[in-house]
Amino acid sequence: MLIKSSVTLNKIKWRFIPLLSALFALFLSTSPVYAESLIVLSRQSGTYQKVAYSIQANLSSNTKIVTLQKLEHNNFNTTGFEHIIAIGSRAADRLYNRISPSQKLYASFLPRQTYQALLVSKKDQARIKNGTITAVYLDQPYARQLRLARLISPNANTIATALGPNSKHDLPLLETAAQQQQLQLNSTILKESDNPIHKLQPLIRNADLFLSLPDKSVFNRTTAKWILYISFRQRIPLIGFSQKYVEAGALAAVFSSPEQIGQQTAEIVQQAILGSRLPEAQHPRYFTVITNEKAARSLNIKIPTEDALTQQLMEQER
Repeated sequence: MLIKSSVTLNKIKWRFIPLLSALFALFLSTSPVYAESLIVLSRQSGTYQKVAYSIQANLSSNTKIVTLQKLEHNNFNTTGFEHIIAIGSRAADRLYNRISPSQKLYASFLPRQTYQALLVSKKDQARIKNGTITAVYLDQPYARQLRLARLISPNANTIATALGPNSKHDLPLLETAAQQQQLQLNSTILKESDNPIHKLQPLIRNADLFLSLPDKSVFNRTTAKWILYISFRQRIPLIGFSQKYVEAGALAAVFSSPEQIGQQTAEIVQQAILGSRLPEAQHPRYFTVITNEKAARSLNIKIPTEDALTQQLMEQER
């Protein structure tokens, strides 16, 4: 009697195995599969680490953080990682042709001009054609910067800026952004051999606002000081491009923190993990406005609070 019962139970058990297998397969097909992501820092830097930690905090998948130097020592072994996130220009450049074409590359926290130059310099354009690369820029769109300028100075008619060998190609973008804010754009191109005082002084003197651009060939430490000095002497509000520039004397700036850029990068990776196509490279979505109250008092300008300016910019972009 016991033997017969045992045989019957075994038959029942074997009949349920196909059903259990089907249920398990259905569970796997409907459950999100989270691939591991590899974050590569261009170098061991506190700023890059902030971006990486923000990505880590905003991703549902497991992540590993390494420096580019360590990855090079391992001969760029990225096996097992479908999503590779390069923090900074150097990491993006080194990883472009050294990871599998099937792996997705996210370039984060690098200037737009640097990313575009990177794409042009690579002979292998497979990543662009296959849509396996995207980026989150470090710098702000010109339209946002000029909207801030208009909010700060509603009655301004002209805005001036200085371009360098890199940023001079962006003149059409700047002109379009200025026209949208009904501002006349006056610009000059600075060369390394130019005397910045001779070229900047009349430019700033004849403008209602001055916009500084993140072009290293123009805004080195010496030139930045002269721009701040001349704009202060001429009592012309200076719109900067970073928190440090505002702390040094610029009236205001809109910028994105490493944490904000990390959050945006993580959101793009998360969508790709869930099956979405990589979006086109993009400017920062999250940003903050900072102002210099001392500079505002010196210029006898009343401007809205930082929170109010940030909120107004956000509302204009919705």
